[in-house]
Amino acid sequence: MPGTDPKGLQKFQDELAVQLGSLGLSGRETTVVYESRFGMRAARVAWMLEYAGSRRVYLLEGGFQGWRKSRYPTEKRIVKHDFRTFHIKPASDLLATMDQVRSGRSTVILDVRSEGEFIGKEGRECDTRRGRIPRARWLEWTDFLRNGQRFKPLSEMSRALERAGVSRRSEVVTYCHRGARAAAAFYALRSLGYGNVKNYIGSWHEWSARKHLPIER
Repeated sequence: MPGTDPKGLQKFQDELAVQLGSLGLSGRETTVVYESRFGMRAARVAWMLEYAGSRRVYLLEGGFQGWRKSRYPTEKRIVKHDFRTFHIKPASDLLATMDQVRSGRSTVILDVRSEGEFIGKEGRECDTRRGRIPRARWLEWTDFLRNGQRFKPLSEMSRALERAGVSRRSEVVTYCHRGARAAAAFYALRSLGYGNVKNYIGSWHEWSARKHLPIER
């Protein structure tokens, strides 16, 4: 992700259009996204598809392992797709920018990284600084999942969010390191009926690199 400033978003959209078009997608089809099990990778791709303008996007709970256990058909042949033009229609209501996070005083910022990352004891090699975005509340993204296979029951996820002080009436911005774990949390919240949820796709990778931005530890 180049950044969530106007120039960075434009670069992101241009690159995304090429990548999706190379998969033979136009945005008009129904798309089911899956990975080996169930988690952040499929969620990140699904979120990108929705942001790009696809409106019929689904996550396959259980992933490929669950599909095989259910004895549904599989294939091994390599499928080549003709390039199609994907016209990006950015769904800006799904994405939070750095400036929006910084200025949104009434927004609930939900950090879904590990506890070590949240308190500043852990980080990635590419992080300029360690810590968290000021005012952020913490709920690790794995708390939404059951055995890495599917989301937990709605009642369990609701209680976890209540303990974290995340109200269904609030605008919620999820973030992690580069937006993948945040995408899984984004879909968990949306499955609970949270109507105003955004993914800060730049996440800590962008925030920590901007030395003028405050951090907490």
